[in-house]
Amino acid sequence: MHIRLFDAHNHPCNYSGPAKSVDGGVKACLCNGTGPEDWESVLALAASHKGVIPCFGLHPWSLDKARAGWLELLEDFLTRAPSCVGEIGLDYSIDAEPGRQEEAFRAQLQLAKKLKRPISIHCVRAWGRLLAILKEEQPPAFMLHAYGGPAEMVNGLSRLGAYFSFSGEMMNPRREKMRRALLTAPPKRLLFESESPESDAKFQDLTPAEGLAGVIRAAALALGQSPESLGELSWRNAKIFLGKYFPAKL
Repeated sequence: MHIRLFDAHNHPCNYSGPAKSVDGGVKACLCNGTGPEDWESVLALAASHKGVIPCFGLHPWSLDKARAGWLELLEDFLTRAPSCVGEIGLDYSIDAEPGRQEEAFRAQLQLAKKLKRPISIHCVRAWGRLLAILKEEQPPAFMLHAYGGPAEMVNGLSRLGAYFSFSGEMMNPRREKMRRALLTAPPKRLLFESESPESDAKFQDLTPAEGLAGVIRAAALALGQSPESLGELSWRNAKIFLGKYFPAKL
């Protein structure tokens, strides 16, 4: 696949170096921080490669690690470089108290709105609550990474400004719901991601060896399109989603 590819979601802590984050035809990517402990590495990675767009956020898995003042520190990182807010969200499959998760999520949505930044959102087993909060907060453009919600929610989320990113997990035979959502998502809101499969054991059997290009090939087959046209579509969608935060001259 000899086209420009955009990786909508990965994590710099899984890389041995900046070059590895943009291999396999990937020319630009969103690298997500999950808490204060990795925001500095995200910033450094972005500074070393023009195709890396940094994202800073407090993930629900990292709530217990955050100390007082984390929100102010987050704002500081967001103002140091052109960047997005993420990875943030809700995860009701973990022990973290839902009320605490929602408080942190709302605070970060409000910060994204204040700074007019795109957002990368994680959601597991909390789709109804997520939709309600998004309706209340009315954030700027946001992306639902590795979308796993019902296909029936796609239209409502789209009206709120959602983009939908799909990973190699959609190839899991047990994830029929995810494939139905892929078929339902508006083409102009489609994005694709690697989720760092080369170093994440849970994706080793779900993502083809060619990484993001393989994810796009599988999605193209499901959608009845060519991989080249779908890859180019996702590149254009990324430029619209990110606006002025998309790297110039790529």
